[in-house]
Formats: sequence, structure tokens, C-alpha cells
Amino acid sequence: MVRFVETLSMSQELSRRALFRRFSPAQDQAPQGPLVAVLGDGCLAVRGITCASCVDPCEPRALKIRPMLGGRGLPTIDATTCTGCGDCLNVCPVGALALARSENGESTPCV
Repeated sequence: MVRFVETLSMSQELSRRALFRRFSPAQDQAPQGPLVAVLGDGCLAVRGITCASCVDPCEPRALKIRPMLGGRGLPTIDATTCTGCGDCLNVCPVGALALARSENGESTPCV
């Protein structure tokens, strides 16, 4: 990738700013929705380990535990309720939560 960037910048005499604009999405293509919490693959509940540490600090109660067969539950985020404050990010023991732009405003189950 580095060789490609060097070759491209030398052959077309681009400024560094113009070069990096080529590789970044245009503003109109970038997601425009509000920031909401999303659950990733590292979630302990997906691995069968009981964990609900992200649910308690969620002030708007956007994070809920959805009961599953076998007695365990999976966290679910209601994107319409989530304010994107990030309080749930700090308490996750494995860092499975992140903030992302919401496009449809629907609930997202733990992946």
C-alpha cells in the first residue's frame, strides 16, 4: 500500500491533503445518523458467560437483556432510545461496545 501511495503522489503531483481525500469517503456517502452504542463479537453474553455490566449504567435504559433459551440473555440496544453518551463503553470488561452512526434507528441485538 505504501508503494502505491508513493507512486500515485509522485506521478500526479498531489498534495498530501488531496492524496488522502482520494481514500476517504465523500461527505455525502458518510453515515449521517446519530451516534449510538453497538455491540461487537467480543460480547461475553455471546460466549455464554453471564454479563450485564453495560445495562446498569445506561441512563436512558436503551440497553436491555433479552432472555434466551437455557437461562442466559443477550444484550439488545434500542437505537431510538440510545443517546450515544458512551457510559456503557467504560464498564464493558472486554471492550465489546463501540459508538457508531445509526442509519435506521432500529434495535440491534448482540452479534
